[in-house]
Amino acid sequence: MSEAPATAAATNVCPQCGAQFRCGMEGGDKECWCASLPALMPVPATSDAGSPAASCLCPVCLKLRLGIAMDHGTGSPG
Repeated sequence: MSEAPATAAATNVCPQCGAQFRCGMEGGDKECWCASLPALMPVPATSDAGSPAASCLCPVCLKLRLGIAMDHGTGSPG
């Protein structure tokens, strides 16, 4: 099986900004692009209402959120 090209189809929509992006894990890659970034928080398996798993943030929003968390030195936004 060959590696997926970097321009492979989007698999997710960012819940923060609405951008479409590719999740490597959902796209069948060995590792997602986000694995190279510091962990911000785990993505819950279900929402508080019991609906299917919450979505990951897109690369831009995740990097922005990480920047905010790291600036405060708390590991969490705010």
